[in-house]
Amino acid sequence: MKVCLVISTYNWKEALYLSLLSVKQQTQYPYEVIIADDGSRADTSLMIEDVRKDFPCTLKHVWQEDDGFRKSAIMNKAFARCEGDYIIQIDGDIIMNSHFIEDHISEAREGYYVHGSRGKLDKQLTQALLRKKDYNIHLYTKGLKRKFNALRAPFLTPLFYKYKEHSKERGCNLAFWKQDLYATNGYDERMIGYGYEDIDLPARLRRLGTKKRFIKFKAIEYHLDHDSTETKHEMSHNKTIFDENNMKNIIRIEKGIDQYTK
Repeated sequence: MKVCLVISTYNWKEALYLSLLSVKQQTQYPYEVIIADDGSRADTSLMIEDVRKDFPCTLKHVWQEDDGFRKSAIMNKAFARCEGDYIIQIDGDIIMNSHFIEDHISEAREGYYVHGSRGKLDKQLTQALLRKKDYNIHLYTKGLKRKFNALRAPFLTPLFYKYKEHSKERGCNLAFWKQDLYATNGYDERMIGYGYEDIDLPARLRRLGTKKRFIKFKAIEYHLDHDSTETKHEMSHNKTIFDENNMKNIIRIEKGIDQYTK
């Protein structure tokens, strides 16, 4: 199984560096890593080029011009570059536990998409790690919040497969088969700005018939602290589209990945 890890980012190269460093610490490497870059400055590209020198797998940088928050578009462009048949997506402010990729691979099943949870780091710990350009996080690290989400106990995972079965997911710890993703045509690019873009995609995967598999206590990740980027206007606009897709039982959206695969 060829696994592609897609990491979204925007103008926070210090956080992205830690995320890429955590790729290098994995017990099992992905086939490729694709950076979905929503218009970062040139310093992000320079950092990626430097990391690429001793990176353990293929590292691609997919960039689009900075024209506001357009995560839906850059994710679709990144998906179009995926050569793997299974895709894991995270955000560029995520540090992965060393078993993250291994855990996702072990839980991949035909007919399912996978969703995991995340621990959070407080502001002080986040700033310390960014200064060090390195990390050492464990369950008792001072500044680690949501410790229940940061506990790796694989023997408990099967008990929670249907945990939060009908809850809305975020895209920071999500995995799916490429063929299922392409059947939905990816992110709905009518959604511009923050909010609902990564909730809508799993909802359409479920309407496709793909079941949710929640993997608590595996695929552990740690979220760096940062200020919120959301605005009420953007959330309202995207929620209207999300509600419309639900009402019309939409599975495959019109403006998606296929624009970049022709």
